[in-house]
Amino acid sequence: MEQLAVVKQVLENGMAQIAVERETACGAAHSCSDCAGCEKMMTNTHTVVVAFNDVQAGKGDVVKVRSENATFFKTAAIVYILPLVFAMAFYFVAVGMAMGEGLQVIMAFAGFAVGILGAVGWDRYMKKTNGLRFHIVEIKRACSGT
Repeated sequence: MEQLAVVKQVLENGMAQIAVERETACGAAHSCSDCAGCEKMMTNTHTVVVAFNDVQAGKGDVVKVRSENATFFKTAAIVYILPLVFAMAFYFVAVGMAMGEGLQVIMAFAGFAVGILGAVGWDRYMKKTNGLRFHIVEIKRACSGT
């Protein structure tokens, strides 16, 4: 996955702090800044992450950033699908145990909560191990004067 970002700070260890603009959540083929519909809902439209500065970009440069697709998609699947899978599994276990309809709903919510806890745990693990890695692969517009 490739995105454009702005280098906020160059770090001493060959890394750079970058600001990546969030993509539109609605998935439409437009920019949120054009319609301002999504933008009103978001207070922060940029995500700040640390990336490997493979091209020695400077502060202020607009760069192309690439993330590792396999790790990205695995994380997305865990965060978005795991809670639903647990909710359905807990619900069907409750149905199989011939619980009442109210308990089936409670079990589904409990499963969803377990899935959310799993997703949060995965997120913390990825942050601790720097599991989702970004690489600056190209300087699109040099604004740093280098």
